[in-house]
Amino acid sequence: MKRVARRPHVAKTRSWKLASFLSLGLGVLGAVGVIELRPQISVSPQEPIEKSQPFSVPFQIENTGYFPFWLQRPFCFLNEAHDSGNWSASHFTAHQPWWNRHIIDRGEAETIVCGFLHTTPALSTTNADIAVVVDYRPWRFFPWTFRRYFRFQGQYIDNWQWTKQPSDPIQDAADNEISAHMKEHPESR
Repeated sequence: MKRVARRPHVAKTRSWKLASFLSLGLGVLGAVGVIELRPQISVSPQEPIEKSQPFSVPFQIENTGYFPFWLQRPFCFLNEAHDSGNWSASHFTAHQPWWNRHIIDRGEAETIVCGFLHTTPALSTTNADIAVVVDYRPWRFFPWTFRRYFRFQGQYIDNWQWTKQPSDPIQDAADNEISAHMKEHPESR
């Protein structure tokens, strides 16, 4: 009987090929592109139209992204407001039909004025909590509408100032109020 000499087992070394690196790189670039190319929306308060009226402040809805987006519907939601006396208000929505359905190109903005209340100087508003709620689509005929919330709290110290706040605590109340508003006012759809 002949003995067969066995060869020693040599482990295979895996090597990354150009195709593997290229597909990994394209995957990462694609993921970053999807994130970076989605609509970029910002909302910021401007100077008040009337100095003594905090709700005369225009809010600018701006496209800070690379591509235009379809502004389906913007709403102003008053979570609460208080004055120096016993007056307070809560859960109120402002919306105008002419705010609806605009294409906001790159670097452009739409300005809305909520105009909830007009107070007298004797009973001026001391603090308020509002949100600008933006329903949008990436483009006009996209089948789904997305919603973003931009919450601001205002206080009067030396002058009236709106500061950005996290929107999570008021999102459910805003959604409920907007749904009720759209049922009562079908022209706002």
